[in-house]
Amino acid sequence: MQEYYKIYFPYSKEYLLEQIKKTTKPLCISNQAYRDMALAAYKEEDNTLCIGYAAGSMPGGGWEMLQTHIKSYGGDVMLEGTFVLLPYIKKAALFFLLIVILFALFFSQGDLLILTECLILFMFPLYLLYRNISKIGKCEEGRRLVLLYLEKVLHANVEISVEEE
Repeated sequence: MQEYYKIYFPYSKEYLLEQIKKTTKPLCISNQAYRDMALAAYKEEDNTLCIGYAAGSMPGGGWEMLQTHIKSYGGDVMLEGTFVLLPYIKKAALFFLLIVILFALFFSQGDLLILTECLILFMFPLYLLYRNISKIGKCEEGRRLVLLYLEKVLHANVEISVEEE
């Protein structure tokens, strides 16, 4: 089941982006160490706004961000999107998987039996981990903190709809 979010703001896109810039820090890996801080990034070329919560505290934001597309309707703004895994988490997992593949090839030294054992014992569990990392990184507390930021700080109206995959 995938949750989709529609977030409504009673003011213009420019004012919304200005308020987000004032109340957040940039969404990057170095800012994940902050405590109780909302993080945001806006890509103007595809009109995408990503909002996460710093994971520096124990009930931190986790490994997810709310990725939304901005739609303007006159003087109002609507964000539509869903929670996705932070991009550098998935890249790091893929990099680790590739390094393990290279080690398996190097240490097998061309022996097919050793290579097969390495692939079965190490690569299959790592592949399953990489494939399911979005389920592992899901954090209800982080989602709640992002939605609280939108409702309390930015005075948004949030609607949640659930769709079957």
